[in-house]
Amino acid sequence: MSKTPGIILDMLFFAPAFTANAAPLILKNFFKRRHPVDFGGFFIDGKRIFGDNKSWEGFMSGLLFGALTGLALAPLYSRTYIEFTLVGLIEGLSAMVGDLTNSFLKRRLDLRPGAPLPVLDQTSFIIVTIALVKALGIDSIVYTDIGVPELMFVVLAALVLHPITNFIAYLLKLKEVPY
Repeated sequence: MSKTPGIILDMLFFAPAFTANAAPLILKNFFKRRHPVDFGGFFIDGKRIFGDNKSWEGFMSGLLFGALTGLALAPLYSRTYIEFTLVGLIEGLSAMVGDLTNSFLKRRLDLRPGAPLPVLDQTSFIIVTIALVKALGIDSIVYTDIGVPELMFVVLAALVLHPITNFIAYLLKLKEVPY
């Protein structure tokens, strides 16, 4: 494989995770009824597992947006549409798992849905995505190995972009709080 083609392509490689993370918020008003991922269940501590804000509709929209973003990126990386759609689907899945993990932790900490949990709110989706991409070697299979500096930049970008996009979503009345 060739040398890493630059920080822009490194960021774009993780675009499916970013779009998957945003999809549930963008599409939530399109669903008349939402079905909680935890089916309304409680954990052994007596608290909701994830809460009502984590729905199957949101989860599936994250997978769809991740896959579609992967599909759109395929030509940039000179890969087949199937390969990068699969990359997008995997990134979408890992972003949704990261978001659910964050929600699970918030319920354990008695934080209400939507309450901030600094740093984790901004990075849980991308940290899980990076971990899965590296564990499965997806970057080296379809692209080129993404190193630690590039991964740190992606996490930093999430720390910066997440609050900005949340504020925009608040202004667009997609969110009730600006964080």
